[in-house]
Amino acid sequence: MNKEIFSNFTEETKKALAPVEALNRLIVDNAEKMVALQIASVKSYYALGFANLKALLEVHDVEAFNAYIGKQNEFVKSVSERLAGDAKAVAELGSDFSAEVQKLGKDTVKSATEKAA
Repeated sequence: MNKEIFSNFTEETKKALAPVEALNRLIVDNAEKMVALQIASVKSYYALGFANLKALLEVHDVEAFNAYIGKQNEFVKSVSERLAGDAKAVAELGSDFSAEVQKLGKDTVKSATEKAA
């Protein structure tokens, strides 16, 4: 008898905590995606920055300096495009996360309502 009570209690606790576990999984998955995005962004920015610095190291005369200055528009354009892409990716991650949390909430409310009925 005590085994049944304990077993039932354990099962009901698992069912009750399932939405919390699902939310925690969503949070961890989203955090992992965000960190991966940030790492990729940092790698891209430092690659752009060091390429620009290496190009500056090749400047040894006025002509090379003028050529370097002329390419700065391309550098700024590359960084701006990367920033815009990163902002879009972060917004998409946030939107996807929000949609998944809302779906989880609706499913939890639906499940609770069905059990109450």
